[in-house]
Amino acid sequence: MRLRYSGMHPFIILSLIISASFSSNENNSERDRTALLVLRDAFISRGTPPDGSALSSWNSSLHFCQWQGVTCEKRHKRVTRIWLREMKLDGVLPPLIGNLSFLRVLNLRRNSLHGEVPKEIGQLWRLRYINLAGNFFQGRIPIELSNCSNIQKLIISINNFSGAIPFQFGSLSKLTHLYVGENNLVGEMPYFLKNISSLIRLDLSINHFYGEIHNSLQGIPNLILLSLSSNKFSGSISPLYNLSSLDTLDITLNHFTGTLAQDIDVAFPKATFLSFWDNNFTGAIPSSLSNISGLNVFQVNENGLSGRVPGNLGKLKYLSVLQLSGNHLGGNSEEYNDLSFLDSLTNCTKLEVLEFGNNRFGGQLPNSIANFTSHIQRLGMWGNYITGPIPEGIGELSGLSYLSFSFNLLDGVIPNSIGKLGNISELYLYENNLRGGIPSSIGNLTKVAVLNMGGNSLTGNIPSTLRNCKGMEAIKISGNHFTGNLPDDLFTQFQNLRYCNISRNSFDGMFPLGVGKLGVLNELYISYNNFSGQIPNDLGEAVQLEYIEMAGNSFEGSIPASLVRLRSLLELDLSDNNLSGPIPKDLANIASLQYLNLSFNKLEGEVPFFKNVSAISVAGNRLLCGGNPELHLQTCEHFYLRKKGGILSRKGVIAISLSAFTSFSLFVIVCIFCRRRRKHKKGDVDSLAERHKRVTYIELYNATDGFAESNLIGTGSFGDVFKAFILDQNERKPVAVKVLKMSNHGAAKSFVAECKILRRIRHRNLLSVITSCSSLDSKGNDFKALVFDFMSNGSLDNRLHSVDRHQEIRVLTLAKRLEIAIDVGCALDYLHNGCETLIVHCDVKPSNILLDEDMVAHVGDFGLAKLLLGDFSGEESMSTALRGSIGYIAPEYGMGAAVSPQGDIYSYGILLLELITGRRPTDDIFNDEMSLQSFCERAVPDHVEDCPSVFAG
Repeated sequence: MRLRYSGMHPFIILSLIISASFSSNENNSERDRTALLVLRDAFISRGTPPDGSALSSWNSSLHFCQWQGVTCEKRHKRVTRIWLREMKLDGVLPPLIGNLSFLRVLNLRRNSLHGEVPKEIGQLWRLRYINLAGNFFQGRIPIELSNCSNIQKLIISINNFSGAIPFQFGSLSKLTHLYVGENNLVGEMPYFLKNISSLIRLDLSINHFYGEIHNSLQGIPNLILLSLSSNKFSGSISPLYNLSSLDTLDITLNHFTGTLAQDIDVAFPKATFLSFWDNNFTGAIPSSLSNISGLNVFQVNENGLSGRVPGNLGKLKYLSVLQLSGNHLGGNSEEYNDLSFLDSLTNCTKLEVLEFGNNRFGGQLPNSIANFTSHIQRLGMWGNYITGPIPEGIGELSGLSYLSFSFNLLDGVIPNSIGKLGNISELYLYENNLRGGIPSSIGNLTKVAVLNMGGNSLTGNIPSTLRNCKGMEAIKISGNHFTGNLPDDLFTQFQNLRYCNISRNSFDGMFPLGVGKLGVLNELYISYNNFSGQIPNDLGEAVQLEYIEMAGNSFEGSIPASLVRLRSLLELDLSDNNLSGPIPKDLANIASLQYLNLSFNKLEGEVPFFKNVSAISVAGNRLLCGGNPELHLQTCEHFYLRKKGGILSRKGVIAISLSAFTSFSLFVIVCIFCRRRRKHKKGDVDSLAERHKRVTYIELYNATDGFAESNLIGTGSFGDVFKAFILDQNERKPVAVKVLKMSNHGAAKSFVAECKILRRIRHRNLLSVITSCSSLDSKGNDFKALVFDFMSNGSLDNRLHSVDRHQEIRVLTLAKRLEIAIDVGCALDYLHNGCETLIVHCDVKPSNILLDEDMVAHVGDFGLAKLLLGDFSGEESMSTALRGSIGYIAPEYGMGAAVSPQGDIYSYGILLLELITGRRPTDDIFNDEMSLQSFCERAVPDHVEDCPSVFAG
């Protein structure tokens, strides 16, 4: 059909078309302007940004193409670019943003935007670059973004997005950068990724992805960056060996297994950054690693690698970071030539970080360490078996800011050249066999913030030059043999001091004044020295103090009333001194106080009423009266009446004399025993952060990888125990987390019982609790957990009865079994005789005896323990009716007898027999005719050879 000619002039028609076009452009421009104004109003819905100027131009008379952060195309005056990065914006992203149909670039990085990303963003089909990182967006990633087929860079990291990555993203054929790290995304490795052959950079880090990789990345030939760190990926990484274009590979903090490819140079020939940190890799470090000529960073710490470190790593001319800590590298012998690799590494002139702590390296530290470049900043070799002296040449490493030789077997003196390390900020020499004094050159370390020399055999006075280290934040010299007076103005020089531990030395004289001027001091430990005089009154001015331990000195006079001003105080130990006078009443008003020990002094008068009496100890102060009934002190009326009477009966005199003599004798025996033990055995190992704040459920959840079965190290009637790592002074410290099974009958009572007991006890042979958590889990259910020091050698039960032939277990010789028996006996003696309130453990058995790194035994699991107040039938049991474990439980308990210390002694006897024979009391060979006891009776004295397990080592 033909159109009929209307007779209109062509010029008129052209004018109408142009007019319509202008009208359309004006309408579209108005749509853009409206969308921008809605965007502005949404962004400031919570108030004007702090700078007050980020969007100030958006409501002026200027055309919107001249507004801050807005760019338009010249022809149609349509918005093509919005760049509002780091503008301190708040609010939500409105749906009307979908009207900006010409938008190609959207950058809202690092603001405070929240809410869900509207699905209308999928209408921006011209979009090539979108960056929403560093906000608080939540909800699922909009599927509609897959409509933006021209998108090249999609960056949504550091938000709160949840759910899975939409599989529809597999159609984004032009996508080169996909960054979704630091969200709450879940699911297996996205299989659709192999369809996006254009990908160059992929970041899935710090989410909740899991499962194996398989071949989901095999179709991406040009990938140069891959970050999968901090997820739960598992299985082999062999599929990654096909990605030969990779420059950066980060798979830190996952569950990958297997060995590293022997031809790792073929797998990653272009790599500059390789991080396999904190996985489950085994085997050796490939020697072919040295062929990756451009390698800059290599991290394999916290795995299960073994063998020698390749001696050819000096070929890596660009190597700046080498971290090998937390493996099984080395052979713990000089003959094995463990440390020879250091000679080669001195050729790496760009090396800045070298760490190989917590391995099995042995032998002497080679003098070649002095040949490292002055660029090296961190050198850490803690937790090995390195012997010999610290080389004098260590002072040549002038660029060092961090140096750790701790937990080795180093001996000799601290070299005077240490004073040449003028840039050092952290120096760790603790737990070695160093002797001699601290060199006066220590005063040259004016930048040092952390100084730890504890647990050595250092002697002499503290050099006065130490006061030059004015930037000191933490100092620990405990467990040495230092003598003499502390410099009078020592503490006044350390205005940034947060932590001070000089305990277990032989310092004497008056404790210097000036501590009160340390406004940030948080922990002060000066116990077991020979300080005398009065406790400085200005101590109460250090208002940030939480922990004060001054036990075992000769302080006299009264307790300073100024201490009541320490409103953040958590623990105060003034026991075993010569303090006199009354207890300041306002100490009872410090709500935060969790532990107060004033035992064995000469205090007198009425004891204040403490709300948390279970945390208070005042034993050995015979002139105290009143206070909480649980303290079992005589009433003050009766006390003063007797005192006023002046003359006691003969029976009273005899009773008091005998009591005093008995207490004093017991105290002397305990002191002598403890001092002997200290001569032969190192004291408790204290880290610079031996106290930890309470942890949350989320922190424990993350530390245990969601209470993963791979971290499960034990299970019991009331709870499971997981290995975890917590942050301690910027280092990851292993701990054991006991998670109560709240659904089990008696679990809640067990938790309460264990907390109540653990607050009262402190002994080197009892498992040390760090903190607790009582909260709700992610489903709103009750959650209770206890966090303990990690015992690296497991339980005694595992040592005696392990059947895993592949597990390396130190042989328990007869001498070691005897030491363990003594350790357990000391712990029970403390519970029965050394506590203010008698404690019966009720469940002494090998699985509750834990062994630390030095094979020292620690008694744990007080879930069934019972406090006995005065007699053996007093307080109702805080546990369930069960009072032990089959085979170890005292026979009288089965007949209804009350809990008593004799029950623990019976269990201890069974434990001794099990140590000797290596057989459980529930072994299949025992029946009605034979028990473990009768088995041992038959073997003595003529058939001892029938108990071979003792002599196996």
